[in-house]
Amino acid sequence: MIRPSLAEIRRVLARLLIPAATAIDHVLSWSHFRLVHQTRALISHYRQRGDPLPQDLRM
Repeated sequence: MIRPSLAEIRRVLARLLIPAATAIDHVLSWSHFRLVHQTRALISHYRQRGDPLPQDLRM
C-alpha cells in the first residue's frame, strides 16, 4: 500500500479524538479501505500507461 498522506493522518486523528466521531474500528477500517483503493488506482494507472511500477509498490 502507499504511505498515508498527511491529510489522511489528520483525518484519522480527528475522527479518533473528536467525541462525536464514530467507533474506532469503523474509522480504521475506512482508512484502510481508502488506502487500498488509492493503491489499486495508482497501480492501474501505471499499467494503463505501460510504465513500470515504483519500487515500493512491487510485490
